[in-house]
Amino acid sequence: MAKDHIFITYSAEKANEGHVDPNFTYMVYGNSGKNGRKLRNHLTPGSYIFFNARIGNKRYITAYFYVEKILIKSEHDREIQALNCSAKEDEVIFIGDRSFSKILTIPLPLDRALIGKITSFHADDKYFDGKKAMGIEELEAIKDKTLNPRVITEQEKEMLLDLCEFRG
Repeated sequence: MAKDHIFITYSAEKANEGHVDPNFTYMVYGNSGKNGRKLRNHLTPGSYIFFNARIGNKRYITAYFYVEKILIKSEHDREIQALNCSAKEDEVIFIGDRSFSKILTIPLPLDRALIGKITSFHADDKYFDGKKAMGIEELEAIKDKTLNPRVITEQEKEMLLDLCEFRG
């Protein structure tokens, strides 16, 4: 049975303000509410989570986790309290496997061409042309597509892993 994988946006600015989630040092990511439920419903150990963020005036894929373990609040409270990171406040927490996860030392640009290849986003030329006609530039159009967690296919996961291979 094929696994689901998730593409997710995080805020580098929030990390600077003290809320470090995802925490790349500990390979931990947490979420709650509607997005937490979506992640819990789609991810299992062996799934991948790809992280992207805005850096300057561009978006980049900065890391991915190979999900080793999933902790659920009220089921794994002892393990959650032992975590040394912001994710322990969340309802569902994902622990990445250090052997198969990667923090990219050379982030992968997430531009119109790349997001167009991730067909699960439905961000083709027609989408970008429509956004441009409304005065919305590429960076904002990509943000609109990546704002909520997106399930991606096994083939898209493999393509992203290949593109990230020599980046860290």
